[in-house]
Amino acid sequence: MSKFIPIVAGITGTLTVSAVGGYLLSTQNTTIVRNKFKDAIIDLDRENDLITKKLTKLKDASTRPTNLKLKSAQTKEKVSSNSGLNEFKEGCKEIYDSVFEKKESELFKDFQNYCAKTNKDKIGEGEWATTGAQWNNRFAKLNQDNTKPISPSLIAVSKKESNNGDSLKRWCDEKADAVFEGDENKEFKDVKSFCGKTD
Repeated sequence: MSKFIPIVAGITGTLTVSAVGGYLLSTQNTTIVRNKFKDAIIDLDRENDLITKKLTKLKDASTRPTNLKLKSAQTKEKVSSNSGLNEFKEGCKEIYDSVFEKKESELFKDFQNYCAKTNKDKIGEGEWATTGAQWNNRFAKLNQDNTKPISPSLIAVSKKESNNGDSLKRWCDEKADAVFEGDENKEFKDVKSFCGKTD
């Protein structure tokens, strides 16, 4: 069974399906993806540049998504650019209107990889650390009183015995692709402080 349960029944859905869905909603403590990750939802009618970026990523991916409409979009995109746009949008909408269960689920991976704004999307490609970033110097700042990190994950990195900046770079690379969870999210604040283009 899918890790996500679609919430909004289609116009052609039967009364039985709708009734079952309503029963599940009334008896379970459910959290909808678009509500839990509201800051990461892409406006599929307006954010065209970001949609193009995600569609290209889907096309170039070496693995297949779980969502059937995203699979169809990927297949079409490999043949002709933008031919899978409608299926892409429909697939993302299905995920947005589904029940969130856990970040380890396959469909959450679809959400993160193709249908969500990431930390790097929010900051902007041009504002991200470049190949010339001074990672060792950045790492040293992790243990200075006025620049210490606030997120548990980066605090753990700061406590490593080595002062090599590689561990910080790996953290930034990982958090670049993490779902954006709001400006007040501690990890996002640390991403802005330590992963931007300014040393």
